[in-house]
Amino acid sequence: MRFKSRDEFLTSAGMFEFSLLLVAMALGWLFSVSPTEHVAATPMATAYGVLAAFPLFLVFLGVEQIPVKPIQKIQETVLQTLGNYLADCNWLELALLASLAGIGEEVLFRGFLMAWVESWGGYGVGLVVSSVAFGAMHAVTWVYTVFACLAGLYFGWLFDATGERNLLPPILCHSLYDFLAFAIIVRDVRKERAAEEENTTEEESADAA
Repeated sequence: MRFKSRDEFLTSAGMFEFSLLLVAMALGWLFSVSPTEHVAATPMATAYGVLAAFPLFLVFLGVEQIPVKPIQKIQETVLQTLGNYLADCNWLELALLASLAGIGEEVLFRGFLMAWVESWGGYGVGLVVSSVAFGAMHAVTWVYTVFACLAGLYFGWLFDATGERNLLPPILCHSLYDFLAFAIIVRDVRKERAAEEENTTEEESADAA
């Protein structure tokens, strides 16, 4: 999807992520499930959420280095669809967008969907169904969909990782991971822009000579 400006991108992306939160609350009301019931800001939950983002981010960095066409296709698609818009944002805007994604998506997929499916299908079914649904929403390419499903399993595990159900760890992990991934995308786009500007300057200098 193409946007006319950075502002339009930020508005559309922010509204989409916020709408997921509204959908989660509406579905929760409809099916008698409270999507935010298990949210507690404890030191342990905060530590789990923050620290858990780094293994996921290291996987992201590692996958970036794999010279395989389907993975390169993901990189090209992300850079083409989001790269320029993200590179035009400041760090506060990137942090806000990452936070909205972490909150909206985790409240919907873990807070509502996983909890609701568990109520009639058990923990394993709830974990798998919510993870597959999460992957389907991120169906950019089939490889990206698989990665997103695996990330969904990871976030689902974090839901109970502290020994008691708490939605804060997956929210923090998801938000921080997205921010770090945004930072890498922005770095790559800005580096590419700098190289293009340098080439243009060299060509103009050569023409002038």
